[in-house]
Amino acid sequence: MPDLDPSTNFTDANGYEYVETADWWKKACETLPCFSLIRWPDYSTKVIEDVIDGNPVVIQLWIGWCQKFMGIDEFPGGIGAEVGIYRRIEGKVPGPIDEALPAAFAHRFLVPAERLFHNKLWWAYPELNAEIEFELINPETGETFFKAGPERTYWLNRWMNPESYQRYKAAQDGDVPWFSVNYLMKYKINGKEYEWV
Repeated sequence: MPDLDPSTNFTDANGYEYVETADWWKKACETLPCFSLIRWPDYSTKVIEDVIDGNPVVIQLWIGWCQKFMGIDEFPGGIGAEVGIYRRIEGKVPGPIDEALPAAFAHRFLVPAERLFHNKLWWAYPELNAEIEFELINPETGETFFKAGPERTYWLNRWMNPESYQRYKAAQDGDVPWFSVNYLMKYKINGKEYEWV
């Protein structure tokens, strides 16, 4: 029987635990549109229009504290970040939802999306086969908080579990930003370097 957990877990050399979105979940989410309103307090987003390898793209970033969807422990979330590569598709509107996605999850995204004009939506771009990596930097110390990637995907994400984050804060003697959105992000897409500071 296939593993239907929407996240994968791992532990680094320091014993900190992380979670990422499982590959099957990324594939199931390809049918969902993305838009700038997907954010909440202490989990901010930034949208960048760019061209990668001659292709116009929408890069959407998230950083901060991502609560687990619907309060379900198996869902991804924690303190971390995401880098998504999307594209605009003229005239495309939300359509059939992948049956692997829970109906409540899909509804949470599609109801707000349907209220937006089509030019304010963008769509997953897995065909670009982009290589993505990112590094989060603690602005209080200037040191690396953690890294993710490189990985060939349209959506790279990683979050430190809240329990591990409490241990990380203690190890830093409390020298961490008051809000998780204040971490700094450096990221690369196909070798092109960017910063969100």
